[in-house]
Amino acid sequence: MFRNIMEALVQVLSCPVCLELFTPPVLVLSCAHNFCKKCLEKILTLQNCSHVNGHFCCPMCRKIVYLRGGGLTGLPRNILAENVVEKFKYELELFHAREQDRLSQICEEHGEKMTLVCLTDDKPICAICKLFGDHESHTVAKIAEVYAERKKSFMKGLDWVCQQSEYAEQARKEIEVKITELVYTNTGIKIMIEAVGNSLIKGIRCRMAELKGELHKDYSTKLEKLQLLANDFQVPTHLYHQMKAFLEKHTTSVCFLQEDKIFRSKLEKLTEGKPVQQDTNGCNISIGHYFKNLIKGISINNYISCNSDETLASSSEPPEAFKLECPAFSFSGGISNEHFCQEVLDFFQKSSKMKQEPNQHISHSEGNNTPRKTDLPLEAK
Repeated sequence: MFRNIMEALVQVLSCPVCLELFTPPVLVLSCAHNFCKKCLEKILTLQNCSHVNGHFCCPMCRKIVYLRGGGLTGLPRNILAENVVEKFKYELELFHAREQDRLSQICEEHGEKMTLVCLTDDKPICAICKLFGDHESHTVAKIAEVYAERKKSFMKGLDWVCQQSEYAEQARKEIEVKITELVYTNTGIKIMIEAVGNSLIKGIRCRMAELKGELHKDYSTKLEKLQLLANDFQVPTHLYHQMKAFLEKHTTSVCFLQEDKIFRSKLEKLTEGKPVQQDTNGCNISIGHYFKNLIKGISINNYISCNSDETLASSSEPPEAFKLECPAFSFSGGISNEHFCQEVLDFFQKSSKMKQEPNQHISHSEGNNTPRKTDLPLEAK
């Protein structure tokens, strides 16, 4: 009976176009027929009615309906039908749910209501399943008793899960706080490393600039002194070449005697002057002095990995003089700061001496052709 009533209501509350329950808004025509608005839009499209003052035929009774300048929005809505459809849909859902519950209690095999629970297979069964079916030899119990017991156990499990859920939620919130703190700490440490590291690098660069300035001043002073000494050593050589050239090119005795007076004056000044001494003491630049000032207060081992195979040359582009000879400084063991410093100093001092030796050899070779004071003519003495 109730099913028939529901089916009759479905027919009354269905749109004659889409044959489904009305979808709001529901529009009522002048002929009292109701349609979904979206269905009327399709009807207007099929009947080529696109003007707001147009007209169309009702799909049910073929009566002409005039839009009168408002289009479909000018047609009245059937609020009652919309409310009834909404209530009907709600009741229809409840009906289907109750019907589903009823069907779920019916045994699919025998069509009887399941009133027992097979404890062996742990599943609901009907009486026929126990008497004549597959569960004849199984242990059974009334479904109401098993339901009450199982529901009580289920509630206990639900309470325990609820407690665990609350604990897990609290722990999750604490972990989120820790994650947030970790993110902020990580960002702060990065900023600190960048700021302090740049400050230390800036300090080292300032020290490098100061040492370069000191080195330039030291170098300029000692270079000037050595150049003055070199110029003093060139005086006898220049005089020797002048006298030798004059001796070979003079033409007359008168010319010789006129120039001889000038050369005797120069010889007298050279003989009476202080002997030129090779006083180059203090003209060397100490690598150790600048190296120790450069790393003063710095522990080298703090900046070198104990397993590093990095070389001093590869840390930056080495000067041309050391490109081919810069060795690898190994830190595989716990090398001391003093040992490392001494190793670096020994290397650079050795390299510096090796670069100086070819120049000194060339200077000595050229110096063999330069006359000494004792090589001057007897007349000049």
